[in-house]
Amino acid sequence: MSAVMSTRRDVLLGGAAATTLLLAPQNKALPANLLLRPDIATPTGQTMLGLYAAAVRAMQDPAINYPPQPQSWTFQVYIHAVPVNPFDPAVSGYLYGDKLKKRIDDIYGNPTNGTPQAAWKEAALQCWAKCEHLTPYFTTWHRWYLYYFERICRKMCKDPGFMLPYWNYASDNGPSLQLPDRFRQASRDPNNPNVLFFDDRGLGFADANATGPQTVKMNNGGFMPFSLTRYDAALAATEMFPSDDQHHMPSDPTASVYLDLGFTGRLECVPHGNVHDFVGGWMGNVPSAAGDPIFFVHHCQIDRLYASWEAELGVSYNWDSSNIQPDENTWKTTKAAFIDESGQLANVKLGDAINTSSLGYSYDILVQPSSAEVAALPTETRLDPTLLKLAAMKSSAFNVQSGGTTVTLTPTARPEDAKPAPHRDRPHTLVLSGLKLLRRPPAPLGVFINLPTGTPPRLNNPYYVGTLNLFNFDLGTGVPMTHTEKMNHDHDVPGATVRFDVTEILLQQRTKGQWDGGAVTITISTFGADTPGDITYVTIESATITP
Repeated sequence: MSAVMSTRRDVLLGGAAATTLLLAPQNKALPANLLLRPDIATPTGQTMLGLYAAAVRAMQDPAINYPPQPQSWTFQVYIHAVPVNPFDPAVSGYLYGDKLKKRIDDIYGNPTNGTPQAAWKEAALQCWAKCEHLTPYFTTWHRWYLYYFERICRKMCKDPGFMLPYWNYASDNGPSLQLPDRFRQASRDPNNPNVLFFDDRGLGFADANATGPQTVKMNNGGFMPFSLTRYDAALAATEMFPSDDQHHMPSDPTASVYLDLGFTGRLECVPHGNVHDFVGGWMGNVPSAAGDPIFFVHHCQIDRLYASWEAELGVSYNWDSSNIQPDENTWKTTKAAFIDESGQLANVKLGDAINTSSLGYSYDILVQPSSAEVAALPTETRLDPTLLKLAAMKSSAFNVQSGGTTVTLTPTARPEDAKPAPHRDRPHTLVLSGLKLLRRPPAPLGVFINLPTGTPPRLNNPYYVGTLNLFNFDLGTGVPMTHTEKMNHDHDVPGATVRFDVTEILLQQRTKGQWDGGAVTITISTFGADTPGDITYVTIESATITP
């Protein structure tokens, strides 16, 4: 993020201190019979965390996982997604369609009708690999998923009062951005492992402001960056739609492409997608994400943010008739299948999960959104715009490799011949076209403009443009997961398009003499956690700047 954009964030959203005020707890009366999901850091949350560990331990019992019974850990994880390679799912693509059916056949065989194994197989056919991402159903599908998972945990830990605790990250600019203690404490007793500890996680920063390189293991106290996990901009949306899609997956909550989304799209990108990416490891890949026990307390926080948005006056479901903004009947009646604590199939309408009270629960504390009028203000450029008289610029195809890659964009026309950018793009938009993921990097990839040679790629410097949100990318196709691709998984689909508004960054660089107004370079690299080499993470057909 440029210095200008950092200043705008501090002015419009008030910085870290004001964010605490804007997100003060609501004190609304709740029905007395509702069960409350607690903050994981509270005494009640710690008690529930102990019960959660007991439930996970029981669910991971090999006796119910081979083959997976409905209450098993494997079965519940596979409801979210099924990896092609179950032995290394963090670097695996998805299984869908006929290949998924074959995997289920391989697991359960051909059991006799009426037997328990036949029921388990039918449940797998109905429930597995159904997660909703990059669709308008993200919030309600995951709410139902948590609801039935929580019921199964309640049975497995043998406590009818169990409630999932939520990981209240970004509630401060400090410890909340680290993994909760119980999730990063490896047990020294091989006979009594800590089932909440998971070895395959990624790298974090040394502090929540991300002032240095991203080289501290999350399991050793690494921090996620506050600027990319804060949720005030998501809560500031007054309308539910549009959702995000394969061409709108912004990772920065101040970006114009992010502010164009409704609540569901904003929430899925930031904080949801960024938290997955910054925890890393299994959490950074959809087919493996639910296998890390931190997944469910992360999504409990996401559901809490949805509940907080629902509780606000003035928010609305702005129905339409598109894939990212559906009509009311379609959104409310779309169905999904889950499994309850007795092993019975539960077919639900996603729209029936709009209100948590109807499901018998709420949260100990909701968060209050900041002012929509403030958080959604467009970027105001105070510098001289005549300093940016650019022609359209374009690169040829290039690969993003280990250690980072830099390309130079060359003008494709004289500045006076340049045509205005399409309406959907702001002036001076960096567009990465045809982006495909070949291999997940060890940490999120940052995008920089005119980064000087020898200058470390840091999150907070005047050359930072944004971060590539790769969580929803399928390593099988290389492109973001969509329902169309689920049905045509083997087809060659075009790469994704990612946009960044670079007007203010270029103006700031021009004013400070950090760029001479000529050729522009684009650098894509991790934030200091990678070693130069020939491993290709991402291929990109072209990078362009539209004036």
